[in-house]
Amino acid sequence: MEKEDTVIEVEQKSPEIFEPKDKGFFSLLGESFKFFLLHLPAIATIVVPVFLVVEFLVPFLSIFIPDMADGLTGFESIDDSLSWLIRELILALIAAIIGGIAWIATIRVIASSIRGEKIPPIQAMKDGTAMLPMFVVTAVLYYLIVTIGFILLLVPGAIVGIYFIFWQFSYVLRGKGAVSALTYSKDLVSGNFVRVFLNVVGIWIVMYVLNNFVIELIASNVAILVGEDDSIPYLIVNAIFTALGKVFEGVRIIFLLSLFKDLEKS
Repeated sequence: MEKEDTVIEVEQKSPEIFEPKDKGFFSLLGESFKFFLLHLPAIATIVVPVFLVVEFLVPFLSIFIPDMADGLTGFESIDDSLSWLIRELILALIAAIIGGIAWIATIRVIASSIRGEKIPPIQAMKDGTAMLPMFVVTAVLYYLIVTIGFILLLVPGAIVGIYFIFWQFSYVLRGKGAVSALTYSKDLVSGNFVRVFLNVVGIWIVMYVLNNFVIELIASNVAILVGEDDSIPYLIVNAIFTALGKVFEGVRIIFLLSLFKDLEKS
């Protein structure tokens, strides 16, 4: 516990961007973009290679996944649909696990930059790999709870999602276990729910527009220039831009990390 307090105390000497107590959403968003641009090379060095692997390698793994629902219902069309769904879920899980390494490493690089320190991207990737198993366990627990909340009713799912929104930082930066990472996040959000909710919704809208309109528009137009839909050049260019687009998730991480740190102080 003493070690954890020391870490937090050191981080309180952070640059002003990460002390947003009196700053509104748009001010914090602007500063997050500035900080992101300053550390863009380090973030890109981590994120781009990992998601190039996801975009190019993971789809080829589908040929090694058998038709797991073959003969399950006795109806070929239903069995084929179930096999496709299972295959897609497995591929999505593999992609998420590989991507987890990048997000752990990115969080560590950004957090160290806040303290005026530097972690080489390669070292951050090694740390991400070592921390991955419990990260996956915590992620599964988080999404399972949120999904159950949405199944019961939309509102409970959204509320639970907001209360546990800081689970990544709680685990990666504070060393919390799967359950304690969720409860640590809940304790931070308690009493600040409206503030956290508005900021989370705001950054979600910004990232949605950036990813699905700006980056997607640029990627699709460039891809069309090099080949027709589903052609190899088109798929390659589209995959590259998809990986590049993941880099901008750094803005969301910086934004939420600044909010996380401020809640710890309050």
